[in-house]
Amino acid sequence: MLKSFSSLRLALAAPVAALVLASSAAAQEQPERTYSLSESVSEALGSGYKTAADAKNYDAALAVLDAQLAKVVDKTSYDAAVLLQIKAQTLLQKNEYGRSIEPLEQCLQLSDTHTPAYFDERISQELTFYLAQLYFQEATTTKNATLVVSYYDKSEKYMTRWVKNTKKPTVDALLFYSSLLYNRAIQDADHPDTQTIARALEVVDKALHLTAHPKDNLYVLKLVCLQQLNRNSEATELLELLVKQKPENKTYWTQLAALYLNQQQDIRAIVTFERAQANGFMNAPKDNFNLVGIHFNLGQYSRAAELLEKGLKDGSIDNEQKNWELLAYSYQQLNRDLKAIDVLKEATKVFPKDGQLEYQIAQNYYGLEKLPEALTHIQACATKGGGHKPHQAYLFLAYIAFELKKFDIALEAAKKAMTYPDGAKEAKRMLSAIEDAIKDREAKMNKM
Repeated sequence: MLKSFSSLRLALAAPVAALVLASSAAAQEQPERTYSLSESVSEALGSGYKTAADAKNYDAALAVLDAQLAKVVDKTSYDAAVLLQIKAQTLLQKNEYGRSIEPLEQCLQLSDTHTPAYFDERISQELTFYLAQLYFQEATTTKNATLVVSYYDKSEKYMTRWVKNTKKPTVDALLFYSSLLYNRAIQDADHPDTQTIARALEVVDKALHLTAHPKDNLYVLKLVCLQQLNRNSEATELLELLVKQKPENKTYWTQLAALYLNQQQDIRAIVTFERAQANGFMNAPKDNFNLVGIHFNLGQYSRAAELLEKGLKDGSIDNEQKNWELLAYSYQQLNRDLKAIDVLKEATKVFPKDGQLEYQIAQNYYGLEKLPEALTHIQACATKGGGHKPHQAYLFLAYIAFELKKFDIALEAAKKAMTYPDGAKEAKRMLSAIEDAIKDREAKMNKM
């Protein structure tokens, strides 16, 4: 499941000179705005600042701006607001996003506190949007938990203002807004804010209705919102749409299969695996084994065995001992015990040093009442170290040999089992029975 989105890369605004001209043009269009720059500020911007900015010498350009700001007597004046705006833009061009926040926020606040505002609505909206983006980026990069909360608060505050004052928001802007809401809502992964996630989902849906060809990231954001809200049926429908539109996307197939499994819709999960594999995805050994597991859990042992046997032979499933054991167990579930034994024997060729396989073969033969065969393989198990639990192997060997009246073999095995603490108690009883049997045998031989 997807948990969050990476920080949005901030797009640079228009060149500084263009912003200043835009502001002046707005003043001409709206006569009630009579603000103008002082001669000293206009001269500094047109000479020293412009020369440095054109040469991309941003440090020098910032020095000019700071010098002018220091000379401004009225810190709430139009001169101050414009100088702060241009300083913020210069810092953005220098890629110093964090430092640009303070002057950007200050110039907007100065504009807001005057009637009419220093900047027209279009410029104010641009500044508001940049602040929302900048605070969002700070929230997603800082390690300070307290600052994260503060930055998200400010980002959402500015974005809420931007949306309120925008009649026709763009799809990209709504995507950013919904991403902001979602990222904020999942800060505590164990206790996500579902109300905020629901708001993010509403914004995503608005964005989706604004375009005939939505971008994938809109769908992905909607998907994670639905999943966080446990609206899994809707999430499944959305993923079905996505795999239909983008069958070449592996992630969509994987997520769809996982959703079906989480909803215990195993048949649909199987079909999804098969559809994905037909498109060239989910063919890794792990995926193939997971498909076997779904069939097995459904009791479809024949299909599970078929896929598992094929995978072990052609390498599409990891050649691990546990997988061979599962194959044998699948045949046992089908009452094909001899086939299960054949599988285990084949596995001993792949893993010749492991006594556990021999132990399982012996158990299978014992279940078929083929004691001589069982004895052969439990002896092989003992020779190879006794498998996972040696005391059990030696007890089993003693028991089979005892039933076959091979008391000498049984006696030796029981004594070996006695050396293991876990098997000592039972081995002692077994040893007593064997010794009694040997005495009876000797007594009968003496009477002959």
